[in-house]
Amino acid sequence: MSSFKLKRSHKKILIKASRKKIEEYFINLPKSRRSTKWIQKCNRYRLECSERYKADCRSDAPTLSKEHLIGYVSASAPTHVIDGWAYLGRAIDSALRGDQYNAIHLGYYAELRAAMALLAGEGIAIFSRFHAVVDKDGSIFPFPNKPNKNGLGTHQAVWPILTHWAGRKRAAILIDQAVSPNSISLTRWLTAGGANVSVPAIAQQWLSTWGLDLAAFDDDHELRNLASYRPSELRKPDLIDIHETAQYVEELWQLFEPSSPRRFPGIERVLLRKAWRQSNNKNPTPQSLESIGISAVEAREWSKFLASPNDPKPLELAKNRSEIENPLCHLGVLSRAALLLFVATTTARRLLADATYTAGDLGFWWRRYGASRGLWPAGAAPEDPQDLWANIADTVGESEAWRASNPIGTASLTDWRQSQVSALRTLGGFELVGIWGLLP
Repeated sequence: MSSFKLKRSHKKILIKASRKKIEEYFINLPKSRRSTKWIQKCNRYRLECSERYKADCRSDAPTLSKEHLIGYVSASAPTHVIDGWAYLGRAIDSALRGDQYNAIHLGYYAELRAAMALLAGEGIAIFSRFHAVVDKDGSIFPFPNKPNKNGLGTHQAVWPILTHWAGRKRAAILIDQAVSPNSISLTRWLTAGGANVSVPAIAQQWLSTWGLDLAAFDDDHELRNLASYRPSELRKPDLIDIHETAQYVEELWQLFEPSSPRRFPGIERVLLRKAWRQSNNKNPTPQSLESIGISAVEAREWSKFLASPNDPKPLELAKNRSEIENPLCHLGVLSRAALLLFVATTTARRLLADATYTAGDLGFWWRRYGASRGLWPAGAAPEDPQDLWANIADTVGESEAWRASNPIGTASLTDWRQSQVSALRTLGGFELVGIWGLLP
């Protein structure tokens, strides 16, 4: 779908990308530095990375600093995740105001940041016009490999690189790790059911689907312009009932209820069921599930859950991209962004956990960040951010009760907004999901 197509020479560069040096960056950071900042202030690329790297690519002088660039790429994996959840939160705020086109605009950028975070963690840095690949030895390879040209824009580069990477073994490994209910890998779950479709095939299909908007908005610049730059009042899409939007937001939050040790078991469960349907044409039996090491009681519960045909609205809406005039288009964009952010967050968290980071090490970030985003008062950060789920759950429950008391067609968006003060204050705060997701 993208106007840019990868050539063999491009693939030869991308195949060099490695997670090894990204992992080593976090592992080798001394305790005194990891607990104060994501990246050193003296890093050459900290503030003007794209411009300085472009100058490096075009210069005959040896200005490129490999160590600094690897540091920047590594730190950008979790920090792109942080910004991605913030974009999604503002998109939710827009949706709860009936502002569908701003929701699309912001949701697209949430999806873009998720892709950039995911690729950065794998040694592929997406910048402005000139991009970079980090190999296992710490060598830097420009992408595309003709620095005397004008380069390749961010929007042009992300989709073809993401889809190419999605077909590689590393993508399957990350999905296998990200979707591991009960700390049992997706592969083991599917093998127990006699899967007909492999995890690599599922990973490629999921990641390609969840990045669909990156392809569409690059392939059709006018489509991106419609969402971002053209007057929405000249089109006036059909309105959707507040029940549709409120239920969607309620179910999206419920998918990200935090827990330990698996951070988001709810979304892992529904993604396992999705994978089961894709890889199997029969319902699971308790006996087959017991073979992966769960009890008979658990096996019966999982058998019933996996056989259920009902999925949350975000999973349903993520399946296919609709025309921008479709009144549910924006919710589909938000769904795909959330799912891609889930994978990016899980893989970034693994970078931190494998380097033995603690929540205290990251206190310099999350305590200040939560206060700056209004998640808690300044100087009053919770001991454990997961404790804030109780407030979210209460707010979701209040919204559900309102919908039950106000059937479809009897109340408006204004009615919901006037009665759901707590929802307006909290349900756009998806930065909280980023905090939950990244803390080891």
